Amino acid sequence: MRGYEFLDQPVTRCIHFARSPDSRSFLESEVGNARKKGVRFAYWNYINGGREARSIANPLARAIGLEHVPYGNDRPWVQFLDDLITLAYLYDGLVIVIDRADLLAREKCDEIFSCLEAFLIQFHHWYDQKKPCHLCFQMVEDDYVPSFFSREASGPRV
Repeated sequence: MRGYEFLDQPVTRCIHFARSPDSRSFLESEVGNARKKGVRFAYWNYINGGREARSIANPLARAIGLEHVPYGNDRPWVQFLDDLITLAYLYDGLVIVIDRADLLAREKCDEIFSCLEAFLIQFHHWYDQKKPCHLCFQMVEDDYVPSFFSREASGPRV
């Protein structure tokens, strides 16, 4: 398990478990470079609505900015993956960062597997178009990660 080195790789490795406690220098340089290429970033911290949610599909979809949120209680992950497919035709790439995934794995392990399955089902829509698409689980608490992405969210977008 590493940090965010995958951002500078030409090949898509779609699922990542980041355990690096020091992501500062890599995020600073590589997120900006990826945004210039049209890659969209979505950050969600499990602590922000994940514990209370029946399924994390809804708070995660809100953070990504998916179209049909909130999803009903019946098969929310199917609706989630359908919305991710739509993004594959709107953006040049996507990186989803789920922060505090260590807590998610301990508290709602079924949800992490549902998220992985939904992501992998839709992944080929990005891959076939040679667009990067990554799902990154931030597995250790790193105060810099949420501060970086909240600063990025308030700044200019590409």
